[in-house]
Amino acid sequence: MLSVVGITSNDQTDFLVRTLAAALVALIPGSWSIRKRESSSLSRSVMLGLALYMFLSSVVDLHAHLTHIVNGASIPSIVLRVLLGGLLLWLMPRR
Repeated sequence: MLSVVGITSNDQTDFLVRTLAAALVALIPGSWSIRKRESSSLSRSVMLGLALYMFLSSVVDLHAHLTHIVNGASIPSIVLRVLLGGLLLWLMPRR
């Protein structure tokens, strides 16, 4: 993944880069809502961003587990984050 910019990497480095990318993508809803403060609920955007992070980081960890970068100890964390992401979406205020 990092070889695109000329950096030599391995599977563990790529895993860490994907984890950081998931966190950065999760910042998008909050950043988008701040541009027009009166048009959207900030708390809704923050909760959506947190739920998005929970789901994306679970996908990254699942991929790492399936490609044998991390071991089976990551499975409970994956399940917990998916459940927390679903709970955040369920608790999110409706429009």
